[in-house]
Amino acid sequence: MSDSIYTNLDPKSLTLDPSMQARDVELIKDKRLRAAQEIKQEAQDKSILDDLHNGVPIKQAITVFVVNDIYYVVDGFHRTGACLKYLKENPEADLMIKALVIKNRTYQEAFTAAQEANQGHGVGVTSDEAMQAKFRALIVAGDFELSISQVITKVGCSRGQANHIARGLKACKKTLTDYTNKELISLDGLTEHLQNGINSTYYLPKSAWDSKGFPKIRRLSDAITGNEFMPDDENREQELITAASKDISRMLERYDPDIFREGLRKFIRGTGLGISISQRGKWLEQAGSVQGSDTDYDVNSHGDDYF
Repeated sequence: MSDSIYTNLDPKSLTLDPSMQARDVELIKDKRLRAAQEIKQEAQDKSILDDLHNGVPIKQAITVFVVNDIYYVVDGFHRTGACLKYLKENPEADLMIKALVIKNRTYQEAFTAAQEANQGHGVGVTSDEAMQAKFRALIVAGDFELSISQVITKVGCSRGQANHIARGLKACKKTLTDYTNKELISLDGLTEHLQNGINSTYYLPKSAWDSKGFPKIRRLSDAITGNEFMPDDENREQELITAASKDISRMLERYDPDIFREGLRKFIRGTGLGISISQRGKWLEQAGSVQGSDTDYDVNSHGDDYF
């Protein structure tokens, strides 16, 4: 690979993006297996740190992708983390870590490589974690149109699992059309857009999303086919109210309060929601302004409740 080189790097110059970490123990359904994996990882982390304290360097090189001058660790999260912890305890230490540095890459490429990493060495991820990591990578890469056969080949799974993945990818495409051609620099905007879009069509409770903000494969597939488990009405209502409140808050941040309330006045006309908003002139007068017009804003005659 022409853009790659082995070199020694200062661990403090590296970026550990939590979104890229393939491990997600919350996906492990068996509590005993989940606890065992956590214990294994803690033991491995301690072993790496103990070696550093004893003067034993990290032998296996990490892999780093350079995206817009940011050095993302895509393989070697725990080795890098141990180095950073050691340097925090020993700030005067001169510690470098061997790395395979691959330059001129995109965030999508770095994310995909990170999802594939750590599945064959160290404390490898479980099959549930690996499958979800591959699903995340397909979404970020924009591979939404894969057939079931193509999913089987690309992911390496059963036909039944491939069916769930293909169904979920098509649902994500409807939500992320605006993001497919964008240069990603993080997942924050993408996952927020994804969650809002999917929840506007299907109902997925908090437990149906992984720790990175992506829908769990089977939970999304079941929601699409109408088989998703629905919590009791009270819990569902409260979650939906919270989601609606967040959407309204985002609109308030985007628009001037006066523009927002007038847009709302127009929208609710004839909806039967029973919401009444004071006329614009009255509101502006109470707010200390004498400007504004009441033209075309006589929305309800139910009273002057304030939104």
